[in-house]
Parts: sequence; structure tokens; C-alpha cells
Amino acid sequence: MKRFLILLILPLFLVLAQSCTKTVPPPLVEISYEDDETTLMDEGSGYEIPFEVRGGVRYVKVKVNGVEMEMVFDTGASGVSLSLTEARFLYKQGTLTDDDILGYTQSRIADGSIVEDMVVNLKEIELTDGLVIENVKALVTNNFKAPLLLGNSALRELGSFTIDDENGVIIFQE
Repeated sequence: MKRFLILLILPLFLVLAQSCTKTVPPPLVEISYEDDETTLMDEGSGYEIPFEVRGGVRYVKVKVNGVEMEMVFDTGASGVSLSLTEARFLYKQGTLTDDDILGYTQSRIADGSIVEDMVVNLKEIELTDGLVIENVKALVTNNFKAPLLLGNSALRELGSFTIDDENGVIIFQE
């Protein structure tokens, strides 16, 4: 009889204990890149950003909130995206704070499935001296190995650009 009561009460206790520790996530937010408050600092006459091609993909070195990282220069991505690994690293460095977390949204990924992503504000992304964009909305994917994407929400703030594959540079004009 004791064994029966323990088997009956133990799962109930575990469910109650687990429900007491859950936190309510911030609400889903509608993410729109059209009304993004991203701004370009110190516009100049043009900038050349070197890139490296690996596996047919262009990678550029950037600083995200002052921390050096490498991002995929992705004209097919609608926005900026970070993996959970980089977001945690920025958070531990103190360059991404609780105030930068804007909420959650749902996204459709390349295979057609819907996933939930965290939306954060990146204070700045610097591609080179003088080519900095501020207040960039970015998605944090719930994946530790996802590539970092520099997509169109940031690229359109940088103005027109041409890709010079022969010299390995992306040239941004005003």
C-alpha cells in the first residue's frame, strides 16, 4: 500500500514542483523591418569590406556590440540572426542585457517549419571604421550551431553595394 501511495504521489509532486519553477516568457512580438529604427552612423563616400568565401558562402568580419564576430553576408535573409551561442556570449560579456530583449516571434525557416525566436536589439553592428549601424533588431535562433546572418534589414541601411568577387570585397556606396 505504501509503495502504491508513493507511486501515486511522486508524479503529482514532480508536476507541482515543475510548475512552480516555470517563468512566463515575454509575449510574442510582431517583428517588422520596414519601421526599424536602425540608423547608419558617419556616412562616407564609400567603404570596402573584405570577405572570405567558404563553401560558396561569403563571410564578413564585424563587431556586434563591440565584440568581434563573423557573419554570413546573406542577401537572401530578411534580417539579422544570431545563434544561441553568440547571444549567450554577448550576454555574459554584458554587451547584451535584459533591456535588449524585446520578446519572441515566430519565423518560417528554409525547410518550411515554424520556429520561435527571441527578438533582441543589437546596439551596433560595425563592419569597418565609420560603417556602423545602430539599433538593429535581430533574431536569436534556438540553435547553438546556427550561422550568424547579416541580412537585408541591416544591408538596406548601408546603402547600395556591389560585390567584387575578383578582389574579395563588398563595396558600399552612399
